[in-house]
Amino acid sequence: MKTNNRDFIRSCWETLLVAAIIGFLTIFAVKAESNLNFDALNGLFTPTQSERFFQAGRADFEREVEIFNHPELYLRDDLLQIDPELIEQMDRYNSAVDFKRNDGEYELYRDR
Repeated sequence: MKTNNRDFIRSCWETLLVAAIIGFLTIFAVKAESNLNFDALNGLFTPTQSERFFQAGRADFEREVEIFNHPELYLRDDLLQIDPELIEQMDRYNSAVDFKRNDGEYELYRDR
């Protein structure tokens, strides 16, 4: 019976020793982890392509909002101006096309 008690006590001490070693290793790992700079490590993997896409979209949106809020800073004399002669040419072209003349070609087939 003494042998069984001695084995039981020895297995308890071994278990406590293993638990203490695991505890100390965990404490050292947590301290070592707290000293790491995760922002520097994270920079290796980010920004991803989707993050770049949304950053560019946000930048464009902010620029558009700025233009909308302060249009006088962005409006200049170099705005698009259409030559009056081109407007006359477009009017002549639109009036020259007469679809009513060729109405038979474009007529939909009705009940036969």
